[in-house]
Amino acid sequence: MSIQYRELLENIADWIWETDCKNSYTYCSDSVLNFLGFDAKELIGKTPFDFMSEAEATRVQNIFTLHIKSKESIIELESLYMHKDGHEVVVLIDAIAILDDRGEFLNFQGLAHDITQKKNILKETQILEERLDLALRGSNDGVWDWNILDNSVYFSPRWKEMIGFSDKELINEVSSWTDRIHPNDIEEVWESVNEHVNSETEYYEGIHRLKHKDGHWVWILDRGKALYNSSGEATRMIGTHTNISEEKALQLKAVHQEQIIEEIHDSVISTGLDGFITNWNSGSEKLLGYSAEEAIGKHISFIYLDEDLESLGKNIGVLMKKGDNYVTVRLVRKSGEVLQVDLSLSLLKDENSYPMGMVGYAKDITQKKKAEEALQQQARMAQMGEMVSMIAHQWRQPLNAVSLTASNLKLKFDLGVFDSKSQESFTQCSQEFSQGLDNIEEYVRTLSSTIDDFRNFYKTDKPSTHVKLEDVVSKALNIIESSLIAGNIEIVKEYNSDKTVEIYENEIMQVILTILQNTQDNFLEKKIEKPSIKIITKNRMLSICDNGGGIAKDILKKIFDPYFSTKSDKNGTGLGLYMSQTIIEKHHKGKLKVKNREGGACFTIEL
Repeated sequence: MSIQYRELLENIADWIWETDCKNSYTYCSDSVLNFLGFDAKELIGKTPFDFMSEAEATRVQNIFTLHIKSKESIIELESLYMHKDGHEVVVLIDAIAILDDRGEFLNFQGLAHDITQKKNILKETQILEERLDLALRGSNDGVWDWNILDNSVYFSPRWKEMIGFSDKELINEVSSWTDRIHPNDIEEVWESVNEHVNSETEYYEGIHRLKHKDGHWVWILDRGKALYNSSGEATRMIGTHTNISEEKALQLKAVHQEQIIEEIHDSVISTGLDGFITNWNSGSEKLLGYSAEEAIGKHISFIYLDEDLESLGKNIGVLMKKGDNYVTVRLVRKSGEVLQVDLSLSLLKDENSYPMGMVGYAKDITQKKKAEEALQQQARMAQMGEMVSMIAHQWRQPLNAVSLTASNLKLKFDLGVFDSKSQESFTQCSQEFSQGLDNIEEYVRTLSSTIDDFRNFYKTDKPSTHVKLEDVVSKALNIIESSLIAGNIEIVKEYNSDKTVEIYENEIMQVILTILQNTQDNFLEKKIEKPSIKIITKNRMLSICDNGGGIAKDILKKIFDPYFSTKSDKNGTGLGLYMSQTIIEKHHKGKLKVKNREGGACFTIEL
C-alpha cells in the first residue's frame, strides 16, 4: 500500500480495515480509536469477534464464514462491538472479498461506519412513535398530516372512521375534510388555521362540525402544530381530531336546562352545601320578590321565618341522608308576605357522585292551601252534623242511667221505703244514696270524657306526634262506637303492629271516622242483616274492611273526587273521602286505596 494511499485512508472518518483468510486483522486505520477506544496496533492479529459478546461473535462469525465460502462481499452488516470502556458500539460493515488469480478467497478489505448515534435516535424515535400511537389509540383520536408546500395530506384510518368511512372509502385529499365542514363553521376554521400558519398563534385549536357518512353532524375538537423552515414559512402541519359529540350534547343539554330553569315560572334555587345561594332563577324573582343580585351569596335561611329555621335544618338533614326530600314549607317574600310552597329538594353531585350542593324546586300553593283548608273546614262542618248524632248516642245511655238513679232514689223517698227512726233503715238509705251518687258521678265523667274526645278532635292546631295506629283507632272508636253498636254493627279488631308512626293524629282520626261513617250509612242503605267491620293494623298500614256488598265498578274510580256522593238521602257533601285522600297522600305522603274483596269494600291506609 503506497504512502499516499495510507495517508488518504488515515484521514477518512470511517474505520478502514483488512483481514486475512482466517479473519485476523492485518490492517486497521487509526480512526478505530474513535470507534472502539483501542489503538490500531491492539487489533492487529486479532479477529473482529474478539471485540464482541459471545452471542454476537457467533452470529457475525457465521456470516463471515458464509461469505468466505461464497466468495461474496459483505454489504451493510450491522455488528455490535464492545468499546474498550465496556459500552456497546453499533457498526455498519461493508467489505469486499479479495480473490487470487485462481479465484480463491484471500481476504476482506472493509469499511466500518459508526451508526450508534443513529440507532439510538431511531430507537428513541420508535419509542416516541409507539408512545404516540398508544396515546392516540387510548384517546381514540384521529391523526392528520398536511404538507403545506404541495397541499398533500394524510388522514389516519381513525380520522375517517369518526365520520363513518373506512380507510379506502375516503381519499387523502384536503377536500375530503373541507367539503364536509359545516357551512356555519368553515370561515372560522380557516381563519384559525391561517392565524397559526402565519405564526400568530402558538398552536392551532378549534371546534367545528363534520358531516358524517349517514348525514348527521359530528362535533370535532381539531388541534395541530405547524413546522416552519429557516425562513419562518410553514411547511407542514400535523394534528389530531377528537370526537366531542357526546360532550357537546351534554353542554347543549346543560344550556337548554339552564334556559328551561330560567324561563320556568316556579322557583328554582341552588346552594352550596353550606346553604349559601349560588343560583336564583327568574321564577324565584317573581315568587319571592328578590332579584338574583340581591339573593345570590346570601344564606337560604333569609327567606325563612325565624320559628321555621329548626325545621329547615331538619329538612336539610333528611336531604343529606336520603338524597332528596319533599316537604311543604313557609317562605317569606320581600314584601313580608308569608307563602305556603311545596318544596322538592335534591342533592347536586359531581362526576364521582359526591354531594357538591343542593337545589330546591318551590311551587306556590298558598291559594291552593287556602282552598283545601276551606274544603276541609266545609267537610268538618258537614261531619259535625253527623257528630251530633254520635254525641246523642254517646250521651243517651249515661243520661238515662242518671235519670233512672235519681228517679229510683226519689221514688223510694216518696213511697217511704226508708224509716228515718230506724238506725238500720237510715244506714241502708245512706248506702243507697252514696252508691247512687257514685254512679251519677261515673256517668258524669263518661259525659265529660265524651266532650273531651270531641273537643280534641276539632282542635285546629295539629302538631305531629309519634303514636301507635291502634291508639288512634281506639280514640276514633270512642267517638263512634256507641253509634255502631246501636246499629248492631260487629267490630272485629286485628292488631298486628307495635310500631309508632309520626302523624297528625286528629287528621288520621278524621279519615278513620269518615270511612266508618260511610260504611255505617252503606249498611243502612243496603239493609245488611249482619253488618260487620274488620279493622286490621300491620306495620305502618291500617285496613278497614266491611261486608256491605262492595262498591259498584262504575263509581269505584270516582269516590275520591270532590263533591262526588252516592248517599240516597242527598245529605252527603261528597267531600269526606276527597279530604281523606288529601290528608293521607299530601299531608302524610302516604297512600289511601280501596278495592272490593270478600263481599265488601276494603279501605287501606299506608303511612
